[in-house]
Amino acid sequence: MWIDLLVLSYFLWIAYYDCRFHLIRNIDLVLLLLIQSLVYLGNFLIALCAISIYLLLNLLAKGKIGAGDVKLSFFCATPLGSLSEILNSISIAWIAGGLFALTRRPQAIPFAPFMIFGTYMVKIL
Repeated sequence: MWIDLLVLSYFLWIAYYDCRFHLIRNIDLVLLLLIQSLVYLGNFLIALCAISIYLLLNLLAKGKIGAGDVKLSFFCATPLGSLSEILNSISIAWIAGGLFALTRRPQAIPFAPFMIFGTYMVKIL
């Protein structure tokens, strides 16, 4: 349980940093990998599905999704246990991000908070 709280707090740090600087640092992802490997090592294979989905979405969006968001998709999927949970998480993230984008001028939005929100909504529900 304490590892889950550590993962959540690190996710919150990444979301804050993305909101402030529109950047997801690789060092943060490496540290998150070390933390998650203590608990979620068995889910790494299913998390590869998430990164594949985001790579496909990035191709369809013509590169509008940041590389950090694509990499973060792996880590957001790791706490989830199945492909259906990953798809639900992605759907929630895109709906929440889309609703947020409707309230702003046409500009880039930090997507990490919505990805993390989608992950924990699925995990909680």
